[in-house]
Amino acid sequence: MKLLHLADTHLGYTTYRKLSDDGINQRELDLYTTFTQCIDYAIQHKPDLILHAGDLFDSVRPTNRAITVAMEQLIRLEKAHIPCIIISGNHETPRLKETGHIFSIFDHLPNITLVYKNHYECHHYTFQDTTLAIHALPQCNSKEEYEHELSQIQPDTHADYNILLAHGAVTDIKEFRMNEFNELMIPIKKLTSQYDYIALGHYHKYVPLTNNTYYAGSPERLSFSEAPDTKGFIEITTKKKLTTQFISTTTRPMHDLPPIDCTNCSLETIQNTIKKQLQTINPQESIIRLNLHHIPTHIYRALDFPAIRRHAQNSLHFEIKTSLIQTPNLNLPQKQQLQSLAHEFRHYLNQQNIQNKKIIEKLGIEYLTKCETNLEII
Repeated sequence: MKLLHLADTHLGYTTYRKLSDDGINQRELDLYTTFTQCIDYAIQHKPDLILHAGDLFDSVRPTNRAITVAMEQLIRLEKAHIPCIIISGNHETPRLKETGHIFSIFDHLPNITLVYKNHYECHHYTFQDTTLAIHALPQCNSKEEYEHELSQIQPDTHADYNILLAHGAVTDIKEFRMNEFNELMIPIKKLTSQYDYIALGHYHKYVPLTNNTYYAGSPERLSFSEAPDTKGFIEITTKKKLTTQFISTTTRPMHDLPPIDCTNCSLETIQNTIKKQLQTINPQESIIRLNLHHIPTHIYRALDFPAIRRHAQNSLHFEIKTSLIQTPNLNLPQKQQLQSLAHEFRHYLNQQNIQNKKIIEKLGIEYLTKCETNLEII
């Protein structure tokens, strides 16, 4: 018998400003691509059952495009006669009952079981005389409700295998949490050997927690904290004993570059270090973050940003994260203290004997505003 465990596909997720040729957010398309990879693998390798541990969608109200992608891929599974059980996660679960749940539109699909009504459900499957009891715990509306439903779960002694399917942050050993809205906690004491396998969602990194408990992680990176991680899902097989294998997906490269400590460094040294660091990676269609620590504000503003961007050209997204050190007071007389660039420009212009001052002032302020905005964006 073969099972697939995946989670946190976050269909409909968007970020950054890069659009495809069709005008669609490129990162949104990336997540559709990795979800489709998971379904492609399933259709090729014919698992007996797919377990999705929550956050199929990225929001309570996904776009029509996200719904369409989910419907198309689930129909592919149905046509291939591969059953799938999906629980709701915190991202797609509404706080208000009157909102309605997006999962309800998939209820008509044969072989696709959706668990989203805020209470525990047990579903049984039989494959080649082997019976599985899937104890499915969806997202609930409150911590108290979630803990109550968790306490109701009891392994089925008549089943050959008992599998717990849940979405939440595990506590007590190390906290595997995302610090998100509506995040629910699973005490480690609930993850017992009574279950043959515990399939978890919510934490985006692949983690074997215990001998029988796994976070599958997300099939695509969703933050820079996941930059070094390999992404994918888990294949579970049962012969003489239950075994797992991590199956990786092909994802967009993401580089969170090592921090550059700028303490007591000259502008030239920092600029050269940035250049060398960016030359160590292939920026083509990548997501890149440069990290500058303890850089004085006056040096940061003096960086050659066009040159830096040239080293990261053709990337999908490039950003600079800084921890700035305020430039020391120059101890100038009060009347000589520098103020905003716009103020200083107007002050300078008023001292000049030139024509068209109003036009020059307007254009100058526009250019200065644009430059300051670009510094903030980069």
